[in-house]
Amino acid sequence: MEPLMLPPGVTAQEISYRNGRKQVIYTAPYPSEGPVLARDLLGRQAWMFMYAHFVFTWVEGAVQVQVSHGTLNGPKMPLWNGVSIPACWSGPALAEFGKAWALEQMTGIRGTPAVVSI
Repeated sequence: MEPLMLPPGVTAQEISYRNGRKQVIYTAPYPSEGPVLARDLLGRQAWMFMYAHFVFTWVEGAVQVQVSHGTLNGPKMPLWNGVSIPACWSGPALAEFGKAWALEQMTGIRGTPAVVSI
């Protein structure tokens, strides 16, 4: 049998069940773009970051971010406006916050705000 060629970031993992059955599952990372420094629709400077198709827009001087669904360069559907971000305005801080926030949304832990350790 030839070795399996997987796309970058995809990993194979063998799962063993109690009944002795084994199965290989494949996991892939969530798509991510940015962070990038851009201008919002009103011409204000803003950091943008996308993780798992949640797009975070953080306008300079704001203490809250806007969350949309889409990609950085494609169409976006507004989801949440005014999500508090406890960090200093920067691309790395938005990326860390966005990833933690998106994972909390997808795992069902919606009552706890994302924590930024920067």
